[in-house]
Amino acid sequence: MSDRKKLLVQKFGGTSLADLSGFDASVSVITRYTDENRVIVVLSAVKGVTDLLLAAIDTAVEGGNGAEHLYEALASERVIIDELAKQGVATPLSSDFLSEQQSTLTRRVEGIRLLGQCPDKTRARILASGEGFSSRLMVDLLQHRGFRAQWSDTDVLPLANEDWLDSLVDIEAAAPLLKKRLEDDTQIMVLPGFYGRNASGEIQLLGRNGTDYSAAAIAAAAGAGLCQIWKDVDGFFTADPRIVSNARCLDEVSYDEAMELTYFGAKVISAKALTPLAANNIPCEVRNTYDPSKPGTLVHSEARRTHVVRGISHLHDVASITLQGGGLRGRVGIARRVMEALASESISILLIVQSSSEYSITLCVRRADETKARKALNEEFHFERLHGLIEEIAVQTDRAVVSLVGEGMKHYRGIAARFLTAISSAGVNVEVIAQGSTECAIAVVVKGEDAQPATRACHTAFFSHSTHIDVILLGCGNVGGELLEQFQRQADSLIEHHMDLRVRAIANSEKLLVSDDVLDLAGWRQDLEEKGQPWTLEDVIDIRKKLGLLNPTIIDCTTDEGLAGEYVRLLSNGFNLVVANKKANTQDFAYYRDIRDTAARNFRKFLYETNVGAGLPVIDTMQSLIRSGDELETFEGILSGSLSMIFGLLEDGMPLSKAVAEAMQLGFTEPDPRDDLSGMDVARKLLIIAREVGMQLELDDIVVEPVVPMEQVGHVDRAELIGALEALDGSFASKITAAEAEGKVLRYVGRIENDSCRVAIEAVPSHKPLGAIRDGENALVLFTHYYQPIPLVLRGYGAGAAVTASGVFGDILRTVWRPLDS
Repeated sequence: MSDRKKLLVQKFGGTSLADLSGFDASVSVITRYTDENRVIVVLSAVKGVTDLLLAAIDTAVEGGNGAEHLYEALASERVIIDELAKQGVATPLSSDFLSEQQSTLTRRVEGIRLLGQCPDKTRARILASGEGFSSRLMVDLLQHRGFRAQWSDTDVLPLANEDWLDSLVDIEAAAPLLKKRLEDDTQIMVLPGFYGRNASGEIQLLGRNGTDYSAAAIAAAAGAGLCQIWKDVDGFFTADPRIVSNARCLDEVSYDEAMELTYFGAKVISAKALTPLAANNIPCEVRNTYDPSKPGTLVHSEARRTHVVRGISHLHDVASITLQGGGLRGRVGIARRVMEALASESISILLIVQSSSEYSITLCVRRADETKARKALNEEFHFERLHGLIEEIAVQTDRAVVSLVGEGMKHYRGIAARFLTAISSAGVNVEVIAQGSTECAIAVVVKGEDAQPATRACHTAFFSHSTHIDVILLGCGNVGGELLEQFQRQADSLIEHHMDLRVRAIANSEKLLVSDDVLDLAGWRQDLEEKGQPWTLEDVIDIRKKLGLLNPTIIDCTTDEGLAGEYVRLLSNGFNLVVANKKANTQDFAYYRDIRDTAARNFRKFLYETNVGAGLPVIDTMQSLIRSGDELETFEGILSGSLSMIFGLLEDGMPLSKAVAEAMQLGFTEPDPRDDLSGMDVARKLLIIAREVGMQLELDDIVVEPVVPMEQVGHVDRAELIGALEALDGSFASKITAAEAEGKVLRYVGRIENDSCRVAIEAVPSHKPLGAIRDGENALVLFTHYYQPIPLVLRGYGAGAAVTASGVFGDILRTVWRPLDS
């Protein structure tokens, strides 16, 4: 006992004792340490037993048949003994105890039913029985395997107060009792957790998660060199792994960090248990019973501050209570009265904040205590309420507390800003924020339904070592499908550049496929067909909050005018937009401005490079010119890769109808080629360019001369279009011959000149920049204040799925959000 290094305290929770296999795993863990340590083992009840005993009490108080829950609890213990009996393992201690408890507990539960109430003393006796059984069973198992195991009652843990349900251990008084009880030849001493005994020998419970506290108190009293908490998890994680799939187990945390994490929801070790461990500087390991090879998490005073933030926790089932009114200003003792009123009802305050103007105080309690807390505060402040000094006490239920924890935060600026930005980026509103003077934790109160998305977003912000790009693809036809192919081809390159591009959802016009993690792009077509669901825009908007996406981007590769009309809504809901769809930028000018204002107001990006010139850097170039103070004087361009291909084929002597059919087959045209032949596709692009340079025009302001008369082809079915175009082959051949005679070629040109815009067929000199453009190329010729008399010319392929997808990909990469360096 005098050599701290040779004394080890181990605690096993209910999840480690769920069944016989759990007991066997626990025995294996215990016996690994007996060669070099004397071991004190502290046990919880068999998994689920304590909850069933509570249900038996509560049901009996209401006059119901609490015995049903009691018998279920006893049966879960009996089944383990029966399994051991079949194996020929004797269990004298636990079998005798269980038989005795069955009759005793039955009488007590029936007495509660008759009385309609349960005194705390009786409640403590009933609830402690689960630990009494499990600890005796552990001694039976250890002795059967030949180990010198000794059972001890908890009279060695004298209590420091008289609370039947939430006592404290007198650690100083416990030290000599433990030393005396531990026999010289004992390898292992086993004690029940969760309760101690007062001076009269009566059972008093040690509060919620009391077995952790039992083990910590024993470790402190006995001078142990190490306390181990064995559970069904690997240790403390950066976040709850059930919510954040890529949360990682922490090697170490400080006592203060562990305290904050557990206090605000990390169910790893009781916050109460950390106090005696920290006070006596006893390190504590949190380990996995079912995977003991893993090192777990070490809680100690010398944890290295290698990370700015250690972890994120969240606590559900919280209620926030606000007192406000002019009568609070300058009144001494208001906070004291609040605390005393709640303390009188044994209500713990999770956090409390006061406005700097002293106009309001907001505090949080567990939701189970909300009714009692409201009543206590109403009674305490009855006078102030009666005379209008304070308003009605406001209560918000179904709230959660999300906490950012790490002792390293005090050494870095901007942590709170990044924390709040991450939460906001997930579409979550913060109602209350609190930070202690130690700067070890920042806590915010949010709606309960928002806790998980907020946690996921914060984890991405603080624990990702890559730039996260979460995308939702709407439209997976030629361009969308090619884009997904490019994602797959560039995956390794993105990883090398520390970019994590994650496709979270894919949709066509009928079905939406969503993944809780990342979609497998190798089989996306089949998955969309088989697993996709009908969808509305609300389903898309909900993805952000459901998955806690930090900086999500919607990619619109459709031509859907209805979807384009929803861009303001999508930006308002926190999405970046990368769009190949030109419809939004060519709607009325008021909507055009509204999109940009909404993006700026919500700090979102609206990118549309492929609206003009596919993969050519047209929009970015023009925006850079304008930002630098340049001015456009004239513009001329071939803006349709489809028409560039068609007019190149015409130049080669191919009839119009065949040229259109060839362009369709090569995938150069819009889904309906009449969008190209009408000139409206080029008109939309020209309008976008005009608006980019500051011209406040509408689509109707563009003078449009279609490639072919729409009255001849506009009414025919798409399947009959090529046949209808054959009637125009002769007239086009004549136009081409006439142009050739003048050393010119026909091109479909968009032109901005003298504050007006026009798209039409023009005969241009073959030696001029536009004369050489064909076979799907685009060319843009800009005469500006700086670029003249030699213009700025952009030239390259302006159509086709590959180059368009490439341009969309480039826009996506411009949405990147950088994580915090660890």
